[in-house]
Amino acid sequence: MPVSVKGKLATLCGSILAGFVLVFVVDYLESRCIERMLTLEQLAVTARIQALEMRRQEKNFFLRHDPEALAAVRGHQKAAVSAIETIRTLDPDHDPLCDAALAQLGAYLAGFMAMAGSPDIPDEADPVALYLERSQSLEQLAAVHPALAPAINRLMRLEKHWLASGTPDDLKRLRREGARLGETARQESTPPGEADRVLADYLTALAAYAGRVEQAGSTEAAFVAAARALEPVTEDLRTRYETKRHDITRSADLIVAALQLTILLLVALAAWGLFRSVAGPLAELGRHARRVARGEDGNLDPAAFSGEFQELATDLARMESHLRTTINTLADKEREARLARQRAETLSRVKSDFLGLVSHEFKTPLTSMVGFAQVMRKRLERGVFAKAARNDYELAAEAARYSHNLAIMLEEGRHLTGLIDNVLELAALESGDLPLALAPVSIADIVDRAAMPHLGAMTLKGLAFARDIPGNFPLVRCDRDRMVFVLGQLLSNAVKFTRSGHIACRVRREADMAVVTVEDTGQGIPAAMHEVVFEKFRQLGDATTGKMPGLGIGLAASRAVVEHHGGVIRIAGQPGHGVAVTFTLPLAGAGA
Repeated sequence: MPVSVKGKLATLCGSILAGFVLVFVVDYLESRCIERMLTLEQLAVTARIQALEMRRQEKNFFLRHDPEALAAVRGHQKAAVSAIETIRTLDPDHDPLCDAALAQLGAYLAGFMAMAGSPDIPDEADPVALYLERSQSLEQLAAVHPALAPAINRLMRLEKHWLASGTPDDLKRLRREGARLGETARQESTPPGEADRVLADYLTALAAYAGRVEQAGSTEAAFVAAARALEPVTEDLRTRYETKRHDITRSADLIVAALQLTILLLVALAAWGLFRSVAGPLAELGRHARRVARGEDGNLDPAAFSGEFQELATDLARMESHLRTTINTLADKEREARLARQRAETLSRVKSDFLGLVSHEFKTPLTSMVGFAQVMRKRLERGVFAKAARNDYELAAEAARYSHNLAIMLEEGRHLTGLIDNVLELAALESGDLPLALAPVSIADIVDRAAMPHLGAMTLKGLAFARDIPGNFPLVRCDRDRMVFVLGQLLSNAVKFTRSGHIACRVRREADMAVVTVEDTGQGIPAAMHEVVFEKFRQLGDATTGKMPGLGIGLAASRAVVEHHGGVIRIAGQPGHGVAVTFTLPLAGAGA
């Protein structure tokens, strides 16, 4: 049964993890062993240091016969023995040098104590104590007789040399120097017998101590042999443990390197096998995907694969079939949409052409009708008919009725003219045949021109008009007539839908744009209708009658004009809380 890709990946990961675990274990064991060797090496170094300190205190004792030096020798010997005993406890397979070092330390202490005697309570009959006392008296004599100080100092140097070497020749030289000192003392000392007495006592004590040293010759030989062997033994012991530590480090490094090399080879072999089992199927699937991308037939056979790749090939074949079906469906729908769009564009163009043509045809006779109505009204008010009506009441009433009817005709004619102008404006904007006369213009002038025709209607309805424009507001770049048209449409809608309250026109600056807002306290617009009202021939009905005059193209034309200027227009408001219509215009200096 072939192993799946997941199984091969798991094997590869397991091998890598096992290798890391082995390396970690070896490293851990190495660190423990090295730590143990370091501890043993430090104990060996401690034993060597204590042995060196013991020898130093030994020399101090033989030079001064100080009981504190003797106690220090004992303490250092005990510390060295304790360190070596600790090594024997921590290392059951300890080096034989540990036993040799213990034996040498024992022999050294025995020889040293035999040579040192018992200095705890100095006995006056003890040659060592007597010699020490006479030597100190001789040193004090140098302070009493300065003339003898050089000779006494030479004698003391020879004494230290003899104490360090113990040879008969050095003893002879010491005795000769003592005899010369006696002759010098007899010549220089005052009173004459004091120096002779001190020197004679010193030479007598020296003879007794020298005899004692000769008797202890065999003990001294054993002591010297032990002292000479002690330092090399402790140094060899430290070197042995240092060598063991280095051997452990080298062995562990070799083991780790071998493990790493083995792991690397195993991982390389596993990765190669995994690559061969994955790369082939992936390459075949990639070639199939590229053929499908070029629009060629794939002819993918899932049975040619195994494991996860067979499932992947099955899914790809199913996806390919579904994709072809979807593409064909989308192509059919795209053709239908393209035909529908072409029909809609044709209809829109025909509609625009029809509206433009009809509007032009309507506007010509309408202009004549409005003109004739104005002429007739003037003649009724100022002509012959007006003079005759002054004397005839019935004729005057008839003239007033005709004048009122003519006023209605004029008002409706102007309204119809405005509707036709809106239709022509929108048709021109949609066709792109309406060039903009862009120039720097004062926004205050635009607001005043747009508001002028609506002030009378605001006054009749009792509406307050607020104009909020900063005095130093910069010029805007626009077509003044077109923007008067836009602002007039917004103010006209505000007057239509506001029964009480106020209407305001506010202007502020945001970056390089002028932001113009027309707000009112009218019936408001539902949020769902904020975009709908910008569609052509869409109106909001009056809350009372359900219908408002107009064709519903004012906001559509206003949006087209604002967008042609590079601005945006939007509506905010809720039912019962009024409406705020905001649009933007570029400032005259923007982009200059």
